[in-house]
Amino acid sequence: MYTCSKTYSDIPFAHRQYRHVGLCNLIHGHNWSFTFTFGCTELDEKEFVVDFGALGFLKDWLVEQFDHAFVYGIDDEACKQMLVEFPDLFKAIEINAPSTEGVARYVFDQSLPMIHDAFGERVSLISVSVSEDSKNSAEYRP
Repeated sequence: MYTCSKTYSDIPFAHRQYRHVGLCNLIHGHNWSFTFTFGCTELDEKEFVVDFGALGFLKDWLVEQFDHAFVYGIDDEACKQMLVEFPDLFKAIEINAPSTEGVARYVFDQSLPMIHDAFGERVSLISVSVSEDSKNSAEYRP
């Protein structure tokens, strides 16, 4: 199998780890990076897994989705109440788990149909790795 990776960096957004007992249970932000790893058994006519220039749709989606957003957990009742009271203060994204691991899974699940639309069945999305700033990262691969 051939693989290649594409990274998009410095997308700022906030999240809250409402189950954490430390400071991470407060709303805080990072400059996030996303690395997509693709695979195939046969290269395309240019001898690429994917043409990196054809991945602009991923960057556009990441920026539209996450730039200056607030990611919170689906069962975070305090955040839900805050969003009811102050809906215009947040570009809110509700996901199953607002951890780095949860963001990686969310991005994988949301981007997979886009990747299949762009490249068909020849290319598989192997994993999505997400980094909070430069120190912490998590990866989702099915």
